[in-house]
Amino acid sequence: MFLFFGMELDVKDKKILQELDSNPKIPLSRLAKRVRLSQQVVDYRIKRLQEKGIIQHFGTIFNLSKIGYEQYRVFFQVGNVDDNEKRRVIEYLKKHENLYWAALVGGKWDLLVVVFVKNYEEFESFLDELFEKYQKILKDYEAFYVLYHEFYSHKFLGDIASGKPLKINFANAGAFVDLDTLDIKILDLIKMNCRAPSLDIGKKCKVSYKTIQNRIKVLDEKGLIAGYRLFLRSEQFFYKAYFLVVSFTSYGRKTQDDLLGYAQQHPLITQTLKLFGRWSLMFHLRLRDERELQGVIIEMRNKFPLIGDYGVIPVFEDIAIAHFPMSKKLIAGSG
Repeated sequence: MFLFFGMELDVKDKKILQELDSNPKIPLSRLAKRVRLSQQVVDYRIKRLQEKGIIQHFGTIFNLSKIGYEQYRVFFQVGNVDDNEKRRVIEYLKKHENLYWAALVGGKWDLLVVVFVKNYEEFESFLDELFEKYQKILKDYEAFYVLYHEFYSHKFLGDIASGKPLKINFANAGAFVDLDTLDIKILDLIKMNCRAPSLDIGKKCKVSYKTIQNRIKVLDEKGLIAGYRLFLRSEQFFYKAYFLVVSFTSYGRKTQDDLLGYAQQHPLITQTLKLFGRWSLMFHLRLRDERELQGVIIEMRNKFPLIGDYGVIPVFEDIAIAHFPMSKKLIAGSG
């Protein structure tokens, strides 16, 4: 029996989480067979894990470059203002149509914002509007253009096949995907719950469940749907979130590729991003303490001597996440 923040998780709970992490869309019937419980009991346990905040959501990951969007990550430094002033910025960001993710962070920076925009001009407009509106609150920033993104399973859950990483190449999107109003509505309904039944989605969209299944299949085949991911609150497992950013002493494409292979197998790395800017790579880590963090840094620098400078940024709290933030704007434009 495992105790996580007042909730007891037994071996069956852990096995359910492992299976959902490996395949967030696994049918309930198959999941029940895997864990040797009835479908009713498995359904109850999943809902309980959600209610307790261990499972955040079952996200659909989109390759938004397929519809012409670019990803930028921005770290902001907040001035010496009270919590009410900071809350104003946070509430504004939560409602912003370009916001994919925002989080409170530590170190030199106070706030991370991830946005999707059509081009650099739109990104500059986002920054101009933000600094003009909150010029007394925001002091400084550093921005990065994301070229490539990999997601890995949460290997800290235990021994289970990690599977292939979920990959998104923003620098080479390939053929664009045209969306109609129905496509956009479907994507909006599955963005935070990839397990949503096609029958329920069909009723909301006023079409048959088969139409929903066919549309999702086509969007998957065209690469707009990059995959599915279980989102967990790692602190419930006593793991803290960190970013590790690294630069290279000289250009090293092979080193980058080798580091990606290293990250895919590392038990404490959950995501890797290639960046354009001062840093070359960003790693998302889940660690129990700073000693474990230092161990990762030492091992990485010993294995890859081309690594020069590095930085560590602790992640304190998620503010907002929206896998398809531009849905309302796109629906309005398609109508």
